[in-house]
Amino acid sequence: MKDNQVVWGSRIGFILAAMGMAVGTGNIWRFPRMVAEHGGGSFLIGWAIFLFLWSLPLIMVEVFIGRKTRMGTMGSFGEFIGQKFAWFGPIITIVLAGITFYYSVVVGWTFKYFILALQGTFTEKIDSAAQWENFTGHSAEPVFYHFIAAVLCGVVVFIGVTKGIERMSKLFLPLLFLLLIFTAFRSVTLPGAMEGISYMFTPQWEYLGKASTWLQALSQSAWSVGAGWGLYATYAIYTKKRDDIAQNSLTAGLGNNSVELLAGLTIIPAIFALAPSQEYISQATSSGNTGLTFIYMVELLNVMPQTYIFGIAFFGALAFAAFTSLVAMVELITRNLSDYGIRRNKAIVLTVALIFIGGIPSALNMKVFNNQDWVWGVGLLLSCFLYSYAAIKYGVEKMRDQINEVSFIKLNKWWVYSIKYFIPAFFVIVTGWWLYQGVTWYPDTWWKPFEEFNVGTIVLQLGIAFLLAFMLLRFNNQLRSSVKEEGLSDQESALPSNTDIKEEL
Repeated sequence: MKDNQVVWGSRIGFILAAMGMAVGTGNIWRFPRMVAEHGGGSFLIGWAIFLFLWSLPLIMVEVFIGRKTRMGTMGSFGEFIGQKFAWFGPIITIVLAGITFYYSVVVGWTFKYFILALQGTFTEKIDSAAQWENFTGHSAEPVFYHFIAAVLCGVVVFIGVTKGIERMSKLFLPLLFLLLIFTAFRSVTLPGAMEGISYMFTPQWEYLGKASTWLQALSQSAWSVGAGWGLYATYAIYTKKRDDIAQNSLTAGLGNNSVELLAGLTIIPAIFALAPSQEYISQATSSGNTGLTFIYMVELLNVMPQTYIFGIAFFGALAFAAFTSLVAMVELITRNLSDYGIRRNKAIVLTVALIFIGGIPSALNMKVFNNQDWVWGVGLLLSCFLYSYAAIKYGVEKMRDQINEVSFIKLNKWWVYSIKYFIPAFFVIVTGWWLYQGVTWYPDTWWKPFEEFNVGTIVLQLGIAFLLAFMLLRFNNQLRSSVKEEGLSDQESALPSNTDIKEEL
């Protein structure tokens, strides 16, 4: 078999690819804002707990399913726990596709601002809010950069798993860490930065009594680590049979959280050190993800020493993090198309085209973008639950024992309890909380399907997702039968058959 067809070239290659997939914009722009809004060290306590109770167990479930079935998300559940539950796969795939459409737009934003940093735009006094508004609301630039992002990710996937994705990860992940270490060091050495560091790591105990602190900590862990998206399962297809599941998952999860801490040490001390007033700090930390990153951080760059270098490092790190995550999303969709007999090269072209077309509305209209982020963020919680239920159906203790057979770190009862009880319970609690927010924000129109952040829009779009999923299932057997009848050889398709992969690994 060819190198770029089947497996990762090395264990470190898989770990770096998994970390690159997990590390995204949420690590750099959402995490610092959540820390600032929800009690500093108090938020960190919940965030650390949920890494072990939610994210790591789900990562291991994903890796186990992907490696066992050697199939993309569309077909893996039918093979793993039976055709009765085959609809899990299309739902998870559609949710991921929905996220990918608007996330590609975000990657385009990071490209734009990285270029602005290289041009020295942020070394001069500018109206950062007007610049952001002009870019996102009054030009076709977001569509252009969205297109560039999708195409570049397609090129990496086209090059191959080891020659493309793995090599990119080995280059970008160390560079990302170096950039964030530089920005964090520069930030914490600013006069007055110690106030921000103290706030970040000192628990404000009253926040531990607030439900919102714990719910946001869980949401941050779920969305930033990437568990339940289907991405780990996709990358696990290319792992070897005896690769360590527990230790690799732990390394990827801790690596992801390390990036978040570096991002927090970059942004929070800088805000406390450079902000002209306490009111400014409150405005910055409550301005939303895009406001904090593309407006307030740009303003702070104007008064920061070494503005040019810091701006390049910060927006370069943001662009690298965003890009590596999008590559994984392109690979997931491509793999699913390949599973149904579409040659890999054609599948990549179709994937890029689908992402570009699907992301145009979000690129042109920020209300559409915000709506998609809202809907598919809730959809992601459903994906996490489906992976948890699949493990329960398969047998959690049985899965744990099989993971322990290949793992240096042995899983015990905490992992079983997390999968069987904690994750399902908190899926209900967190999903209910977000839906409750959607009702309180729109008390009179919560049921209308075309509001920006209400319950009605979630019901409509997830309803369409379920309808599309069952339509895909209807043709599932026909598609797979057609593939068998055509008798595509391993030489004709860019990837070997699932059976061949299983036998060779």
